[in-house]
Amino acid sequence: MKLFEAFEDLRTWLSYAGTYQQTCIDGLENASNGLISIMVQNLKNSTEYTSNSGAIIISIEESIGSLGGIGRNRLMSFSGSAEPNWLSFKDRKLLQAPSSKIKADVVVAKDDSGKYKTISAALEAVPEKSKKRFVVYVKKGLYVENVRVEKTKWNVMILGYGQDETNVSGSLNFVDGTPTFQSATFAVFGQGFIARDMGFRNTAGASKHQAVALMSTADLSVFYRSNIDAFQDTLYSHSNRQFYSECSTYGTVDFIFGNAAVVLQNCNILPKKPMPGQQNTITAQGKIDLNQNTGISIQNCTILPAGNLTGVDTFLGRPWKNYSTTVYLQSMMGSFIDPEGWLPWVGTSAPDTIFYAEFQNFGPGAVTKNRVDWKGLNLNITTKQGKKFTVKSFINGQKWLPDAGVGFKSDL
Repeated sequence: MKLFEAFEDLRTWLSYAGTYQQTCIDGLENASNGLISIMVQNLKNSTEYTSNSGAIIISIEESIGSLGGIGRNRLMSFSGSAEPNWLSFKDRKLLQAPSSKIKADVVVAKDDSGKYKTISAALEAVPEKSKKRFVVYVKKGLYVENVRVEKTKWNVMILGYGQDETNVSGSLNFVDGTPTFQSATFAVFGQGFIARDMGFRNTAGASKHQAVALMSTADLSVFYRSNIDAFQDTLYSHSNRQFYSECSTYGTVDFIFGNAAVVLQNCNILPKKPMPGQQNTITAQGKIDLNQNTGISIQNCTILPAGNLTGVDTFLGRPWKNYSTTVYLQSMMGSFIDPEGWLPWVGTSAPDTIFYAEFQNFGPGAVTKNRVDWKGLNLNITTKQGKKFTVKSFINGQKWLPDAGVGFKSDL
């Protein structure tokens, strides 16, 4: 069992490496064709090595499974609902306890009642690569700053007073010269991160195009009871394994995007009014390689408009990359969802290599009879196929422990 868990970790890390390689190329979208060609050529070997390594790991997994009669589904056996096992018992208690009962390592406050006035300053106090949870309590208020939880800052918890009471706000954006990857108001790189009862905003506005509110590349990261609010490219789930529970995400174009293995569960997804003439697209998943274990899984969520969207076409997503993978499971969809459901990135169709699926959704927007006719859109997946995109299987469910009261399911 430990061997298969190691394989899953390796696939995650290889997917992470491949995603960063592609991010480098995407960051040159306004550069000359010559520069882009040079970058693609320079990354050619490393990209191929990463992809081939992923294929080798999959082949080994399948061979061991067939020889020993043990498949991944059996190895990932699990019962009950739970928080992820990467959270210690104390961490799971932190997700349940009232804010006033949690002992913080440092306190951030606008009114001088804490040691720090900014979140960025408080993060300087976090030990490097610590295996112990470090709690930063952020009192109610509006914190106008761009925050980075650096890669060496492990196991940080940012605890707010409430998702409408503690807000981090920024306005970096693509139109004013900041690359999408660097525009996040709150960016998380350090593994084992938790956010609870926070608000993350990018206030640049629809006219500034790509302007990220929250970005995470942090492996084993959890976001709980938080608001994530912007317009285009609101939530950048860039890479690695991530989980969002009871969060509300607002946006317009491609506002849940990236190439992580990410599950959003019991969340509110709330499209806003875009610029005149724009269409809303909820997701833009960026899987670039069949061997990556990435995708967006949206389960038990509520998808409703944030305001009047009369005359605005709103779609479940569009394929950012050739192996784009997005699944909606058991979610409620309002009537404002366009009957065709999905939008091409360019042209009138999508690559046959994508994997999009809708399973046991409900509400007037979930009717599938007029969906686009794409080979990669799956409207009749089996329960067994649907289970592959649940918490249990998609983001290492075999490491999760029994119910700790956060209110999500491990399976269908």
